[in-house]
Amino acid sequence: MEELKKLRQQKVRQKLRYLQLELMETKIIYKSSLTKFHKDFSQDINEIPKDEKVDNKDPYEEIQTDIEEDTIKKVYRKVAAKTHPDKGGDEEKFKIAAKANKNNDFGALLELADELEIDILLDDELINEMSKQCKAVIENITKMKTTTAWTWVHCNSNEREGLRQYILATIKPPE
Repeated sequence: MEELKKLRQQKVRQKLRYLQLELMETKIIYKSSLTKFHKDFSQDINEIPKDEKVDNKDPYEEIQTDIEEDTIKKVYRKVAAKTHPDKGGDEEKFKIAAKANKNNDFGALLELADELEIDILLDDELINEMSKQCKAVIENITKMKTTTAWTWVHCNSNEREGLRQYILATIKPPE
């Protein structure tokens, strides 16, 4: 039975590793899609009156997760202790860890811990938290892939004009 438990722990960890890579790939494609979307619609978007306050924060940078804050902080503290520049650590890795902590990116913190050979006890609670993170990462990926920019870049060329008219109708107020 212990062997089965260990195998399940490994599966969840591997699944989270894979999803972290999938998330990284999706973010790259998403940002590229945004660039193309803005290029293709820049003329139309510039005509729209802008609010004074524009939020330029990437809504998909932070992962919305149900993981206990204490769990993320516990792993972050271990990684930060080893990477902090004042303690002889790698400043770049420290910045990556701080960003991952800020964005609730538990998977990235675990990846750093693995890379730095920091022992993180994979108990049942942590396995449950990793399962929650898997779900949160999948949701983040899905949200990016359902944006207007993603849809625009990935639609078939024969659908493009109809989609363009639809997008323009939704972003431009009726005259």
